[in-house]
Amino acid sequence: MPVEPALMTYDETKVAIIIPLYNDEANIARALESAVAQKAPEGMRFDVIVVDDGSRDSGPEIAEDYARRFDNVTFLRMDRNGGPAAARNRALKATDAGWFTPFDSDDIMLPERIANLLDKARQGNLDIVADNLLISSTKAPETVIRHLWPGKPDGDMSLTTELFVSRSYAAETERSELGFLKPLIRRRAVKTGPEPYQSDLRFGEDFELYARLLADGAKAVLTDPQGYLFVVRDGSASHRQGADDHRKLAMMGRAFLKRDGLAPAEREAFAGFTRYCEQEWAAWTAIEAIRAKRPAGLVRALTISGPASWHVAGNLMKAFGGKLSGKGRQAGKSA
Repeated sequence: MPVEPALMTYDETKVAIIIPLYNDEANIARALESAVAQKAPEGMRFDVIVVDDGSRDSGPEIAEDYARRFDNVTFLRMDRNGGPAAARNRALKATDAGWFTPFDSDDIMLPERIANLLDKARQGNLDIVADNLLISSTKAPETVIRHLWPGKPDGDMSLTTELFVSRSYAAETERSELGFLKPLIRRRAVKTGPEPYQSDLRFGEDFELYARLLADGAKAVLTDPQGYLFVVRDGSASHRQGADDHRKLAMMGRAFLKRDGLAPAEREAFAGFTRYCEQEWAAWTAIEAIRAKRPAGLVRALTISGPASWHVAGNLMKAFGGKLSGKGRQAGKSA
Protein backbone atom coordinates (compact mmCIF):
# COMPACT_ATOMS: atom_id res chain seq x y z
CA MET A 1 0.00 0.00 0.00
CA PRO A 2 1.57 3.35 -1.01
CA VAL A 3 2.50 5.85 1.65
CA GLU A 4 0.14 8.80 1.75
CA PRO A 5 1.96 11.90 0.40
CA ALA A 6 0.74 13.96 3.35
CA LEU A 7 2.72 11.66 5.68
CA MET A 8 5.95 12.06 3.71
CA THR A 9 8.50 14.81 4.18
CA TYR A 10 10.38 16.02 1.13
CA ASP A 11 13.32 18.41 1.10
CA GLU A 12 12.57 21.14 -1.42
CA THR A 13 16.20 22.28 -1.38
CA LYS A 14 17.08 19.08 -3.27
CA VAL A 15 16.57 18.06 -6.89
CA ALA A 16 17.03 14.41 -7.91
CA ILE A 17 18.24 13.77 -11.45
CA ILE A 18 17.19 10.17 -12.07
CA ILE A 19 18.89 8.07 -14.75
CA PRO A 20 17.85 4.51 -15.65
CA LEU A 21 20.78 2.61 -17.17
CA TYR A 22 20.50 -0.38 -19.47
CA ASN A 23 23.33 -1.52 -21.74
CA ASP A 24 24.49 2.00 -22.54
CA GLU A 25 28.23 1.92 -21.87
CA ALA A 26 28.83 4.13 -24.90
CA ASN A 27 26.88 7.10 -23.53
CA ILE A 28 26.52 6.96 -19.74
CA ALA A 29 29.75 8.85 -19.03
CA ARG A 30 28.64 11.70 -21.29
CA ALA A 31 25.26 11.83 -19.56
CA LEU A 32 26.86 11.82 -16.12
CA GLU A 33 29.29 14.56 -17.10
CA SER A 34 26.40 16.82 -18.04
CA ALA A 35 24.45 15.82 -14.90
CA VAL A 36 27.27 16.61 -12.46
CA ALA A 37 27.97 19.85 -14.34
CA GLN A 38 24.49 21.22 -13.52
CA LYS A 39 24.87 24.49 -11.64
CA ALA A 40 22.79 24.42 -8.48
CA PRO A 41 21.54 27.78 -7.15
CA GLU A 42 22.73 28.83 -3.72
CA GLY A 43 21.04 26.77 -1.03
CA MET A 44 20.08 23.97 -3.43
CA ARG A 45 21.60 20.52 -3.91
CA PHE A 46 21.37 18.51 -7.12
CA ASP A 47 21.67 14.75 -6.58
CA VAL A 48 22.25 12.32 -9.44
CA ILE A 49 20.86 8.80 -9.00
CA VAL A 50 21.75 6.12 -11.54
CA VAL A 51 19.84 2.83 -11.42
CA ASP A 52 21.22 -0.08 -13.40
CA ASP A 53 18.38 -2.16 -14.82
CA GLY A 54 20.23 -5.40 -15.53
CA SER A 55 22.92 -4.20 -17.93
CA ARG A 56 25.27 -6.77 -19.44
CA ASP A 57 27.96 -4.31 -20.51
CA SER A 58 30.43 -2.07 -18.66
CA GLY A 59 27.95 0.77 -18.11
CA PRO A 60 27.39 -0.06 -14.43
CA GLU A 61 31.13 0.02 -13.73
CA ILE A 62 31.36 3.45 -15.36
CA ALA A 63 28.46 4.72 -13.24
CA GLU A 64 29.96 3.22 -10.08
CA ASP A 65 33.19 5.06 -10.78
CA TYR A 66 31.29 8.37 -10.93
CA ALA A 67 29.59 7.52 -7.63
CA ARG A 68 33.00 7.04 -6.05
CA ARG A 69 34.33 10.32 -7.43
CA PHE A 70 31.33 12.60 -6.87
CA ASP A 71 29.56 12.88 -3.52
CA ASN A 72 26.27 13.83 -5.18
CA VAL A 73 26.16 10.73 -7.42
CA THR A 74 24.49 7.53 -6.17
CA PHE A 75 24.59 4.20 -7.98
CA LEU A 76 21.91 1.55 -7.40
CA ARG A 77 21.08 -1.80 -8.99
CA MET A 78 17.74 -3.42 -9.72
CA ASP A 79 17.39 -7.05 -8.62
CA ARG A 80 16.14 -7.83 -12.12
CA ASN A 81 15.31 -5.95 -15.28
CA GLY A 82 12.09 -4.03 -14.72
CA GLY A 83 12.10 -1.29 -17.36
CA PRO A 84 12.65 2.47 -17.04
CA ALA A 85 9.56 3.16 -14.92
CA ALA A 86 10.57 0.62 -12.28
CA ALA A 87 14.15 1.91 -12.30
CA ARG A 88 13.00 5.50 -11.82
CA ASN A 89 10.76 4.45 -8.94
CA ARG A 90 13.75 2.70 -7.36
CA ALA A 91 15.74 5.92 -7.60
CA LEU A 92 12.99 8.02 -6.05
CA LYS A 93 12.48 5.61 -3.16
CA ALA A 94 16.12 6.26 -2.26
CA THR A 95 15.84 10.05 -1.95
CA ASP A 96 13.85 12.67 -0.05
CA ALA A 97 14.42 15.26 -2.77
CA GLY A 98 11.46 17.59 -3.14
CA TRP A 99 11.95 17.83 -6.90
CA PHE A 100 12.91 15.29 -9.54
CA THR A 101 13.59 15.18 -13.24
CA PRO A 102 14.07 12.16 -15.53
CA PHE A 103 17.23 12.06 -17.62
CA ASP A 104 18.01 9.41 -20.22
CA SER A 105 21.45 7.81 -20.25
CA ASP A 106 22.11 8.77 -23.87
CA ASP A 107 21.04 12.42 -23.63
CA ILE A 108 22.84 15.67 -22.78
CA MET A 109 21.96 18.70 -20.65
CA LEU A 110 23.52 22.14 -20.72
CA PRO A 111 24.79 23.31 -17.28
CA GLU A 112 22.09 25.93 -16.54
CA ARG A 113 19.09 23.88 -17.59
CA ILE A 114 17.77 22.56 -14.28
CA ALA A 115 18.52 25.82 -12.46
CA ASN A 116 16.47 27.68 -15.08
CA LEU A 117 13.54 25.28 -14.73
CA LEU A 118 13.71 25.51 -10.95
CA ASP A 119 13.70 29.30 -11.06
CA LYS A 120 10.53 29.29 -13.17
CA ALA A 121 8.90 26.76 -10.86
CA ARG A 122 9.62 28.81 -7.76
CA GLN A 123 8.60 32.14 -9.26
CA GLY A 124 5.32 30.75 -10.56
CA ASN A 125 4.63 28.33 -7.70
CA LEU A 126 4.46 25.58 -10.32
CA ASP A 127 4.33 21.81 -9.90
CA ILE A 128 5.75 20.98 -13.33
CA VAL A 129 8.06 22.94 -15.61
CA ALA A 130 8.92 21.42 -18.99
CA ASP A 131 11.09 22.84 -21.74
CA ASN A 132 10.83 22.27 -25.47
CA LEU A 133 13.56 19.69 -26.10
CA LEU A 134 16.35 20.01 -28.64
CA ILE A 135 16.45 17.05 -31.02
CA SER A 136 19.82 15.70 -32.16
CA SER A 137 21.18 12.40 -33.48
CA THR A 138 23.86 9.89 -32.56
CA LYS A 139 25.92 11.06 -35.53
CA ALA A 140 26.20 14.57 -34.06
CA PRO A 141 24.67 14.55 -30.56
CA GLU A 142 25.50 18.18 -29.80
CA THR A 143 24.13 19.50 -33.10
CA VAL A 144 20.49 20.56 -32.89
CA ILE A 145 18.31 19.31 -35.74
CA ARG A 146 15.04 20.87 -34.58
CA HIS A 147 12.88 21.45 -31.51
CA LEU A 148 10.66 18.68 -30.14
CA TRP A 149 7.59 20.81 -30.89
CA PRO A 150 8.74 22.76 -33.94
CA GLY A 151 5.68 25.02 -34.01
CA LYS A 152 5.48 25.89 -30.33
CA PRO A 153 4.69 29.59 -29.77
CA ASP A 154 7.57 31.50 -28.18
CA GLY A 155 7.57 32.01 -24.43
CA ASP A 156 5.90 30.25 -21.53
CA MET A 157 2.55 28.59 -22.08
CA SER A 158 0.23 26.79 -19.71
CA LEU A 159 0.65 23.03 -20.07
CA THR A 160 -2.94 21.89 -19.63
CA THR A 161 -4.27 18.36 -19.69
CA GLU A 162 -5.99 19.02 -23.01
CA LEU A 163 -2.86 20.46 -24.65
CA PHE A 164 -0.56 17.74 -23.36
CA VAL A 165 -2.78 14.79 -24.28
CA SER A 166 -3.83 16.14 -27.68
CA ARG A 167 -0.18 16.69 -28.64
CA SER A 168 0.97 13.28 -27.43
CA TYR A 169 -0.26 11.21 -30.36
CA ALA A 170 -0.42 11.44 -34.16
CA ALA A 171 1.69 14.62 -34.18
CA GLU A 172 2.32 16.29 -37.53
CA THR A 173 6.08 15.78 -37.13
CA GLU A 174 7.41 12.34 -36.24
CA ARG A 175 8.83 12.17 -32.70
CA SER A 176 7.36 15.50 -31.64
CA GLU A 177 4.84 14.18 -29.11
CA LEU A 178 4.85 15.94 -25.76
CA GLY A 179 5.08 12.60 -23.99
CA PHE A 180 8.82 12.82 -24.71
CA LEU A 181 9.21 15.84 -22.39
CA LYS A 182 11.64 15.58 -19.44
CA PRO A 183 10.18 18.08 -16.96
CA LEU A 184 11.13 19.18 -13.49
CA ILE A 185 8.42 17.86 -11.14
CA ARG A 186 7.55 18.83 -7.59
CA ARG A 187 7.11 15.62 -5.61
CA ARG A 188 4.29 16.90 -3.46
CA ALA A 189 2.19 17.04 -6.66
CA VAL A 190 2.36 13.24 -6.84
CA LYS A 191 -0.61 11.70 -5.04
CA THR A 192 0.56 8.07 -5.18
CA GLY A 193 3.40 8.14 -2.66
CA PRO A 194 7.13 7.63 -3.28
CA GLU A 195 6.76 5.70 -6.55
CA PRO A 196 5.30 8.10 -9.15
CA TYR A 197 5.62 5.86 -12.21
CA GLN A 198 3.34 2.99 -13.19
CA SER A 199 6.06 0.38 -12.96
CA ASP A 200 4.49 -2.25 -15.23
CA LEU A 201 4.72 0.11 -18.21
CA ARG A 202 7.78 -0.16 -20.44
CA PHE A 203 6.33 2.07 -23.14
CA GLY A 204 4.40 5.27 -22.50
CA GLU A 205 5.34 5.49 -18.81
CA ASP A 206 6.20 9.19 -19.07
CA PHE A 207 2.91 10.02 -20.78
CA GLU A 208 0.94 8.19 -18.10
CA LEU A 209 2.66 10.07 -15.27
CA TYR A 210 2.39 13.52 -16.82
CA ALA A 211 -1.23 13.03 -17.90
CA ARG A 212 -2.17 11.78 -14.44
CA LEU A 213 -0.47 14.68 -12.65
CA LEU A 214 -2.14 17.22 -14.94
CA ALA A 215 -5.55 15.56 -14.57
CA ASP A 216 -5.01 15.65 -10.80
CA GLY A 217 -4.64 19.43 -10.99
CA ALA A 218 -0.89 19.99 -11.18
CA LYS A 219 0.01 23.53 -12.25
CA ALA A 220 2.36 23.24 -15.23
CA VAL A 221 4.16 25.38 -17.79
CA LEU A 222 5.89 24.53 -21.05
CA THR A 223 8.72 26.93 -21.81
CA ASP A 224 11.30 27.44 -24.55
CA PRO A 225 14.39 25.19 -24.83
CA GLN A 226 16.64 25.35 -21.78
CA GLY A 227 19.28 22.91 -22.97
CA TYR A 228 18.05 19.31 -23.01
CA LEU A 229 19.51 17.53 -26.05
CA PHE A 230 17.29 14.57 -26.86
CA VAL A 231 19.53 12.22 -28.83
CA VAL A 232 17.47 10.05 -31.16
CA ARG A 233 19.05 6.70 -31.85
CA ASP A 234 18.17 3.25 -33.17
CA GLY A 235 17.66 0.50 -30.62
CA SER A 236 15.66 2.48 -28.05
CA ALA A 237 12.69 0.96 -26.23
CA SER A 238 10.14 2.21 -28.73
CA HIS A 239 11.90 0.39 -31.55
CA ARG A 240 10.90 -2.83 -29.79
CA GLN A 241 7.26 -1.89 -29.27
CA GLY A 242 4.55 -4.39 -29.98
CA ALA A 243 0.85 -5.13 -29.71
CA ASP A 244 0.89 -5.58 -25.95
CA ASP A 245 2.52 -2.17 -25.44
CA HIS A 246 -0.29 -0.51 -27.38
CA ARG A 247 -2.88 -2.62 -25.59
CA LYS A 248 -1.61 -1.21 -22.29
CA LEU A 249 -1.76 2.33 -23.69
CA ALA A 250 -5.33 1.78 -24.89
CA MET A 251 -6.29 0.43 -21.47
CA MET A 252 -4.63 3.47 -19.93
CA GLY A 253 -6.68 5.77 -22.15
CA ARG A 254 -9.89 3.96 -21.26
CA ALA A 255 -9.03 4.30 -17.56
CA PHE A 256 -8.50 8.05 -17.93
CA LEU A 257 -11.90 8.33 -19.62
CA LYS A 258 -13.52 6.82 -16.52
CA ARG A 259 -12.20 9.60 -14.28
CA ASP A 260 -14.75 11.91 -12.73
CA GLY A 261 -14.43 15.64 -13.20
CA LEU A 262 -12.82 15.78 -16.63
CA ALA A 263 -13.71 18.91 -18.58
CA PRO A 264 -15.28 18.27 -22.01
CA ALA A 265 -12.09 19.29 -23.82
CA GLU A 266 -10.00 17.01 -21.61
CA ARG A 267 -12.37 14.11 -22.19
CA GLU A 268 -12.22 14.63 -25.95
CA ALA A 269 -8.41 14.69 -25.83
CA PHE A 270 -8.31 11.40 -23.92
CA ALA A 271 -10.91 9.93 -26.29
CA GLY A 272 -8.74 10.81 -29.28
CA PHE A 273 -5.67 9.34 -27.60
CA THR A 274 -7.57 6.14 -26.81
CA ARG A 275 -8.86 5.75 -30.37
CA TYR A 276 -5.34 6.19 -31.70
CA CYS A 277 -3.92 3.61 -29.28
CA GLU A 278 -6.67 1.14 -30.18
CA GLN A 279 -5.79 1.56 -33.83
CA GLU A 280 -2.10 0.93 -33.10
CA TRP A 281 -3.00 -2.06 -30.94
CA ALA A 282 -5.08 -3.55 -33.74
CA ALA A 283 -2.44 -2.84 -36.39
CA TRP A 284 0.37 -4.38 -34.34
CA THR A 285 -1.80 -7.39 -33.49
CA ALA A 286 -2.33 -7.97 -37.19
CA ILE A 287 1.33 -7.48 -38.07
CA GLU A 288 2.49 -9.88 -35.37
CA ALA A 289 -0.09 -12.44 -36.48
CA ILE A 290 1.19 -12.28 -40.05
CA ARG A 291 4.81 -12.58 -38.95
CA ALA A 292 3.94 -15.64 -36.85
CA LYS A 293 1.53 -17.03 -39.46
CA ARG A 294 -1.32 -17.10 -36.92
CA PRO A 295 -4.67 -16.35 -38.64
CA ALA A 296 -6.42 -16.17 -35.26
CA GLY A 297 -4.41 -13.05 -34.51
CA LEU A 298 -5.97 -11.30 -37.49
CA VAL A 299 -9.40 -12.08 -36.09
CA ARG A 300 -8.40 -10.59 -32.73
CA ALA A 301 -7.19 -7.45 -34.49
CA LEU A 302 -10.66 -6.94 -35.93
CA THR A 303 -12.39 -7.15 -32.55
CA ILE A 304 -10.49 -4.49 -30.60
CA SER A 305 -12.85 -1.66 -31.54
CA GLY A 306 -15.00 -0.62 -34.47
CA PRO A 307 -12.77 2.24 -35.70
CA ALA A 308 -9.64 0.16 -35.09
CA SER A 309 -10.91 -2.68 -37.24
CA TRP A 310 -11.34 -0.30 -40.18
CA HIS A 311 -7.85 1.01 -39.53
CA VAL A 312 -6.27 -2.45 -39.72
CA ALA A 313 -6.80 -2.88 -43.46
CA GLY A 314 -4.86 0.25 -44.33
CA ASN A 315 -2.01 -0.65 -42.02
CA LEU A 316 -1.81 -4.16 -43.42
CA MET A 317 -1.37 -2.70 -46.89
CA LYS A 318 1.51 -0.61 -45.58
CA ALA A 319 2.93 -3.64 -43.80
CA PHE A 320 2.93 -5.68 -46.98
CA GLY A 321 4.75 -2.78 -48.58
CA GLY A 322 7.79 -3.44 -46.40
CA LYS A 323 6.88 -2.74 -42.81
CA LEU A 324 6.73 -6.41 -41.86
CA SER A 325 10.52 -6.32 -41.85
CA GLY A 326 10.34 -4.38 -38.58
CA LYS A 327 11.49 -1.09 -40.10
CA GLY A 328 8.06 0.52 -39.93
CA ARG A 329 5.83 1.82 -37.17
CA GLN A 330 8.74 3.00 -35.04
CA ALA A 331 8.50 5.98 -32.77
CA GLY A 332 11.97 6.69 -31.39
CA LYS A 333 12.45 6.64 -27.64
CA SER A 334 9.96 5.56 -25.04
CA ALA A 335 7.43 8.26 -24.28
